[in-house]
Amino acid sequence: MTLGDYLKQQRTEQDLSQAELAEKMGVEQSYLSKLEGERSLPSAEILAAWLSALSLELEDVLAQLDRAYLHAKLSRIPSVDAWLRQQKVQSLVRERMRMYAAVLCIALAVPMFYLGYTQLLFSETIYEYESPGVVLPGEPQDIYHLAPQMQSGGLAERQEQHLDMLHRRKPKILLLSDYRGEQFNRPIPEAVNDSFTRTYYLEATHQQPRWQNTLLQALGLFLGTFGLVLLIILLRSQKR
Repeated sequence: MTLGDYLKQQRTEQDLSQAELAEKMGVEQSYLSKLEGERSLPSAEILAAWLSALSLELEDVLAQLDRAYLHAKLSRIPSVDAWLRQQKVQSLVRERMRMYAAVLCIALAVPMFYLGYTQLLFSETIYEYESPGVVLPGEPQDIYHLAPQMQSGGLAERQEQHLDMLHRRKPKILLLSDYRGEQFNRPIPEAVNDSFTRTYYLEATHQQPRWQNTLLQALGLFLGTFGLVLLIILLRSQKR
């Protein structure tokens, strides 16, 4: 669409005749007819009067017109040339921001995928600890493992001591996400004092997938792909 076509359309929408608009602009009707028919191009003063008569803003009008047309036909008008330069600067700024966004996406994608893949933030290892029973005050923490070596007396007494330890056995299993070593001892919360404890021994490790790691890997792949595609598009557009 040309400037003449657009402003003629605006005149029609405002129910103004060509003669009425020419009078408001302070020009001959024949000259306005040439302007609307693109048989003549306006000067800076005529363009300002034209827009003022139609109560239009220059920026709003120019935004409706093709850039190639503006450069070819109207760039000699200072206000139009200034607008075109401003648009070019803004376009360069937007392009640079897109470039930064593409690089940032790629920069974030690599560590994000790495953290999800290596499980550094969210470990998927579950440690299974088992305690054979309660350790009484004054007893060694390894009493259930040391019991055979600590038995004394005759065969009957040793069997009685062995049965006593068997009756005391009340296994308890803990599944922990953090490694506490091969064994650890801790007080029993419900006991009358902290002297009653349990010693837990590492029995096995299990792998339990966590959605956080899957999400990190998926986001890393998405950001990396998006950033790479955007970067390629921007680089190709610069070569044109």
